[in-house]
Amino acid sequence: MASEDRGRLTVVGSGKLNVAPDQAILQIGVVTEAKDVETAQSQNALLSKNVLSALYRIGISKDDIQTISYTIQPVYEFTEGASVLTGYRVQHIFEVTVKDLKNLGPVYEAVIAAGVNVAENIRFDVSNREVLYQEALQIAMKNATEKAMKLGYQIGVNVNLIPLKVTENSVSPSPRQFAYALSADTVSQSAPPIQRNKIEIEANLTAVFQY
Repeated sequence: MASEDRGRLTVVGSGKLNVAPDQAILQIGVVTEAKDVETAQSQNALLSKNVLSALYRIGISKDDIQTISYTIQPVYEFTEGASVLTGYRVQHIFEVTVKDLKNLGPVYEAVIAAGVNVAENIRFDVSNREVLYQEALQIAMKNATEKAMKLGYQIGVNVNLIPLKVTENSVSPSPRQFAYALSADTVSQSAPPIQRNKIEIEANLTAVFQY
């Protein structure tokens, strides 16, 4: 029988791994307000410097800290139907990667004590994501092969288990995000009670077999 006359079987394989996260990405920052923009900026710069110093002291590397936003906004007060400029608000947001989750609580305590008054969210992730994804991809291939074998048995044909074509369908997954809001009105010197769940690494593929 010529190859083009033989039948083809297309199946979808999936593989999943549930793993514990080993690092966290925090978004924290400092917001200051003053009547003039220069004062708001200088106050913010001082607090931001204190926050960075606190992070360095606790063992966070400079490579694991980056500024993700720095904004200056006018502040208005509405009086008798008119808006009056009363000052300026400056906000500096950092993204901090904590590579040892045992330090998560101490990091929060240290930065809050240093002047952090904004915390937007936490993302839990794994440092070896690509290695784990490749493992999930192998599971997906095994799953596709097993499906092809079972379908071939059900329809009474011998399936060549070396696939003609394999197409990876997976989309790179995002780290698990945990919303945690901290404002200047709710600042506490204690670390928040954060629970971390396992992260699911998933791979999907489409395989074409011949019989």
